[in-house]
Amino acid sequence: MANGRVDSRRQRINNVNSESEIHKRKNDHLALAGSPACQMNSSNGLETVLFEPVALPELNFAEIDTRVQFVNKPLSFPFLISSMSGGVREADKMNTTLAEAAEACQVALGLGSMRIALEKKSARTSFKLRSIAPTIPILANIGGTQLIQRNGTCDALRCIELAEADGIYVHLNALQELLQPGGDTDWRGVSAAIKELVAESPVPVFVKEVGHGISASSAKILIDLGVSWIDVAGTGGTSWSQIEHTRSGVRGTSAFAEWGVKTREAIEAIRGNGNSCKLVGSGGLRNGLDVAKVIRIGADIGAAAQPFLEPARTSVDKTIQVIKSWEKDLKIAMFCTGSKNLTELKIAKLLSG
Repeated sequence: MANGRVDSRRQRINNVNSESEIHKRKNDHLALAGSPACQMNSSNGLETVLFEPVALPELNFAEIDTRVQFVNKPLSFPFLISSMSGGVREADKMNTTLAEAAEACQVALGLGSMRIALEKKSARTSFKLRSIAPTIPILANIGGTQLIQRNGTCDALRCIELAEADGIYVHLNALQELLQPGGDTDWRGVSAAIKELVAESPVPVFVKEVGHGISASSAKILIDLGVSWIDVAGTGGTSWSQIEHTRSGVRGTSAFAEWGVKTREAIEAIRGNGNSCKLVGSGGLRNGLDVAKVIRIGADIGAAAQPFLEPARTSVDKTIQVIKSWEKDLKIAMFCTGSKNLTELKIAKLLSG
């Protein structure tokens, strides 16, 4: 009996230590993700996507149509607020703000990693946003290596249920995990686990990188596994390699800070291979013009996270203001290319170069 009580006490201590580490990591990630020092120096390549200006658009700006269907729900324009965080006090507030703003503006919302919600019941409120955002697409989120743990597929399905989600992200962050103290370094079986989830999931499965990009060859593997949507999450935005480098206490710049495939190159390479999969264009998008660019070169929807960190910390009104400014930028780009809808934007003329 005594040994049983000792073992139980040790387990409780281990659980508390694990929870404390998860909380610290998530708080560190929120603090560093908005830091200029953790943004990549290299571009995402979108600055070289140059629309040919149409001096005589023959359009009424008020009639520009940016509406689109996304996972069987209508959006006011093709935009997804990407995964950030959850399960800690600051993230709870941010997620509530983002959900209210996304609902008001009719854009989609991706949740942060839900691992903490599986391990700690009190963290689940951070991801249960359906009462705040009843009509928009909400995407659950689980890590690739969580899928190869015991009951991994069941855990993913539980995430969908908890979030009342319209889709689920599987995020691939192998490099980040290698650089993260105590990170997951055994990735054997992740592909098979994704295939199993695709077969079992009642909603579309999205797979994304976390800012280092998905190459055409990796996309081909995911498509063969049955994945419905690929989020390229290319380089040019936040460097999670640099974030983990900084968290580890090492000074200077990580050797892998700029590692990966540029957003433009990832989208064009995947489309250039003749793949008909659905694409989310993300990785360093900073305004609605960038959304127009990724749509033009082959994405079905644009996404970003970092530009919404500070607004989400401020207020719902500020977040709505930023979303609306992105929507307006997109409409201006469409008007000035003579594109009255998204179908025409996809074939708008580009300048050479």
